[in-house]
Amino acid sequence: MLRASLLIVATLAAISGCGPKTPPAFFRNPHPLLTWLGEFTRPAGTAYPQIADSKKFGSISGLAPDEKRGQWIGVIDDRDQSRVAWLTVNFGAKGLEVTPVRMQELGAGPRVESRRVTEADLESIVALRNGMFVAAEEGHVRDGRVFQPALLLMNHDAVVTTVIEFPKEFQITSDEKSGIRGNQGIEGLAVTPRGHLIAGLEQPLLPEPATTFDRGGQGWLVEFEPSRSTFRPVRRWRYPISPTPRVENFDDVCTDGENGLVELLALSETTLISMERSCLVTKDKQFTANTVQLFSVELVEGNARKRLLLDFDSITSRLSSALSRLENFEALTFGPIVNNTPSLLIASDDNFRATQKTSFLLFGMR
Repeated sequence: MLRASLLIVATLAAISGCGPKTPPAFFRNPHPLLTWLGEFTRPAGTAYPQIADSKKFGSISGLAPDEKRGQWIGVIDDRDQSRVAWLTVNFGAKGLEVTPVRMQELGAGPRVESRRVTEADLESIVALRNGMFVAAEEGHVRDGRVFQPALLLMNHDAVVTTVIEFPKEFQITSDEKSGIRGNQGIEGLAVTPRGHLIAGLEQPLLPEPATTFDRGGQGWLVEFEPSRSTFRPVRRWRYPISPTPRVENFDDVCTDGENGLVELLALSETTLISMERSCLVTKDKQFTANTVQLFSVELVEGNARKRLLLDFDSITSRLSSALSRLENFEALTFGPIVNNTPSLLIASDDNFRATQKTSFLLFGMR
């Protein structure tokens, strides 16, 4: 059950907000109260006339505010041609409105291996103060080729200038007996106010087992600090991944659907919001359901201590019927300023499947 002291669910009137702005006083509150604002949901495959090839828009797995354009940039989880998209996000009399306005394929800069850019498994993105972006490649195996997890430093034209490697123990190994699991590696990424990066592992390192209904797992957070024109790994923290929540009539887990850490958002140098998500399926494999939880996280002496902020099961009455079994929510970032207060923007990855939706949720924060 959700702790009432941690969440306020209400509808606010006469609110408006657009364009990214750095959240001000919010950083002083490590355990924010969340106020329900709105939802914007569209089926996978929705046509967007303003985009030349809108069939390629979807599968949003990470978002970040783009201060220069006054928009949001999202990474599209498609290994056939890695790309990003820019979106406008507004909240006003008509509620939450999200509009994709541009897509751009990633390009490889000088001395950057092309395949690591054009075939990347992008799962998260953050914006740096200097106008650059950093996207996270999860780490995967494709057609027998290994794509190690990495952070891709890119400019405003989506050209990757630097590939930042992870420590050896966070790489894919040939015997698959140690290191990260392919497609369950580096899923979350946050940037702190000082410009440090914190990356999160979706599942425990091998040989530790993945999470189950009865058992959680030890994930990891890895910190990177700025070092000249790149970043280097420095510290790490143990992160306790919760067991996979149970949902009535959904007794099995989707492929790679165990509960895992899928996104991070930094509030300060030592406090974060984390998002965990699972995918469950009925025994006949006909229907799926997701579970989603937000936690406040404190980084202390090599350990991440977390506390429940929001179990999405508690807000289904606020959501449209399209989200009756929730969705594959994977993106988490700051939204527009609403009534002079920050907001939290969450988005789902529709996997380019006709049965799924691209959905955005907005919460006020205080």
